[in-house]
Amino acid sequence: MKKIGLALIGVVLCSLVNLRLRAQEVQSIEVESRVGITFPLGDYFNGNTSIGPSLGLELRYNVPKSSWDCGLALNVTTAVRKYYLHDSTFYEQSNRSVNVVLFGDYNFRQARKFNPYVGCGVGISLYDVVNEVVYDAQGLSFAFQPRFGVELFRHLRFGVSFLVNRKGYNNVEFSLGLVLGGRPKKSKSIISN
Repeated sequence: MKKIGLALIGVVLCSLVNLRLRAQEVQSIEVESRVGITFPLGDYFNGNTSIGPSLGLELRYNVPKSSWDCGLALNVTTAVRKYYLHDSTFYEQSNRSVNVVLFGDYNFRQARKFNPYVGCGVGISLYDVVNEVVYDAQGLSFAFQPRFGVELFRHLRFGVSFLVNRKGYNNVEFSLGLVLGGRPKKSKSIISN
């Protein structure tokens, strides 16, 4: 976790040094809708990890004349584990969390067709168990979510994020998003006679 934190601090410092007016102007607002798969992080009562689903919706604001954006995301992730109990009964428990997270991202090639990004978010997580319940837990917790990825052709966004909120609910998510908005602004030319 310290390495991720140091990497994010390094990106922030490098980008502040490089925060010149060379960033291309883009539309102020963009919306992303995404789907993905998750894998649980860490051990939880010796369950076998399994693939789970995720959904997300995000509203972002592109800071003018910079490579930064910030936004609010609502996402649902699931840490799925399979349990084989003492009587040889098979159970699949889905530890689901609904997360509201404030994000900040740095775009390395803002407004270009190949735009890698790195970011981080903090917020709250409402967690509960759905489907078959072997180990019950529900409540509200703090959520921390570092992420990175690439935006292609200004509309497709492939991302990897790590949700850290509560033991048994932490996961890594691989997602595909559709982005609307955030395209480069057309330059206005002044024609003089």
